[in-house]
Amino acid sequence: MINSHPTEKEIQQFAIDKSACSAAMAGHIESCVFCLQEAETYQALFDGIKKQPQPAFDFNLPGLVLSQLPESGSRLSADDIIAGFLVIFTCCCIGIPVYLFRKIILNMFMDIPPFFIYAIIISTTGILIIKILSLYKKYLNQMRFLNFN
Repeated sequence: MINSHPTEKEIQQFAIDKSACSAAMAGHIESCVFCLQEAETYQALFDGIKKQPQPAFDFNLPGLVLSQLPESGSRLSADDIIAGFLVIFTCCCIGIPVYLFRKIILNMFMDIPPFFIYAIIISTTGILIIKILSLYKKYLNQMRFLNFN
């Protein structure tokens, strides 16, 4: 048996389904007058909610709502055109030089000392890790802001 009172959530769980609670929790609630009274209140509340009739509409709710929504057109917006242009332009700026210099592009890296290649790889990896951690921190802050509990 436990010495402290269970939380509201635990009492509600007991009122809904006694078998889902631990034996110590159920024993405390059944022996404590205050907790048993709260559990009975919740049971009466839940029974009252179950007995309420389902709401019935005498009109077509989806029809009324859908008729008020604007029709979406399949036309391209200015943003779609600009984004498509930027993608094509970027691919051309990268693809054309790679295609033109495809035979000598690997020779460009032959005369670079290994120290500089390692420095580039390590610094790029470090920047990438820092960016990923800052993005994750921003995500956690947004989730903490959205969490109401």
